[in-house]
Amino acid sequence: MNSDSGFGSGGSPYEYTVAEAKSKTLTLKKIGLIAAYILWAAVFFIVGASTRLFIYLIALVPISLWIIVWLTWKYTQVEYEYSYFTGALTVSRILGNRTRKKLLNVRIQELAAIFPYGDANASRLEAYGAENVIFAASSQSAENLYVALWQDNESGKRCVLFFEPNEKAIKILKYYNMSAFSK
Repeated sequence: MNSDSGFGSGGSPYEYTVAEAKSKTLTLKKIGLIAAYILWAAVFFIVGASTRLFIYLIALVPISLWIIVWLTWKYTQVEYEYSYFTGALTVSRILGNRTRKKLLNVRIQELAAIFPYGDANASRLEAYGAENVIFAASSQSAENLYVALWQDNESGKRCVLFFEPNEKAIKILKYYNMSAFSK
């Protein structure tokens, strides 16, 4: 393959992100956090009204509320980043465009199988008996949901990754490990 393909040996990295889809769980999480913020402010008002420190406690409400919102609201804004670089797939979870946590880094050649997730492949996935499941997709009902199977060299555990590759990512995966698609 030509080196101008963008993903051959020594090629440039390819990255993209997938945001968590809106769901009932996410909506409930947002409502719960807003209720907690209101409760936090109400506690300050109630405690402040019953003491002589009312003015000082009221002054702390906006500052403390801002800190709490800054620390917690990021959990309602989840994205998954997929990076393909020199034959490796790195998956990271990003919270609120601030906090990044690497979920996995695996050589694409180590992937035993890559296939679309669906009812037809559910038994195949169940028969694999994975010990480590990583879900890094927008939702379980995403239309481009794929599954990757491999065995971790360090721990020896069977691993499963649910992810959403786009067309270019599928080309990269096939370039580095075509045999994983035919299994």
